[in-house]
Amino acid sequence: MIEEKDKVTVLLDSLEREIKRLRIEYNRELAHMPDVQLEFTEQRVKELIKMLRKVTFKKYSQKFRFENLIARYNVQKINFNRLMDVQEKKYEELKEKGLITVPLKDAKEENKQVQSIEKKVIIKDLISEERKLKELYDDYRRTLKKKNRDINVPYEIFKKKIYDRFNMVKRKHKNASLQIRMVEEKDRVKIKTRVVKDE
Repeated sequence: MIEEKDKVTVLLDSLEREIKRLRIEYNRELAHMPDVQLEFTEQRVKELIKMLRKVTFKKYSQKFRFENLIARYNVQKINFNRLMDVQEKKYEELKEKGLITVPLKDAKEENKQVQSIEKKVIIKDLISEERKLKELYDDYRRTLKKKNRDINVPYEIFKKKIYDRFNMVKRKHKNASLQIRMVEEKDRVKIKTRVVKDE
């Protein structure tokens, strides 16, 4: 049975990982990258903070670490909002000078479409993050349909194959995640996986 202090450490480790992941998503959003998981990752950080606020810290070092992680999250969010404001203002200046004619939202969408040849998700826990897998499968099915091709693999079989691959990865690398990509190569659509180790 896991002791309470171990549970707190596990939660703190999870919070630190999600804050690192959120920083990556902030940067991807600023770069207008496709498939940004900003809202989902931010919600996960908030949920972990909420859970940890209900915990009684038995060690001062744990409480100190928690406060530092909250401070890091707040700084990241402030910097992200500031950079978003700067980006919006710069865009408006260019628009006023006639150098840009489309709304910023349309420009972002156009940029995403250019970069959407490859779609990928990173899954750390298949049970709680199955939604990501289902969304990727639906994208895979829609892409094949556009190419007038049928999908021969039902979702449950697709999921089982990913589960088997994920379990194999976990046996070798306990803290690793599994990146699942849908790649369009000429007339072919492929699903590829890659091991992603934690920082």
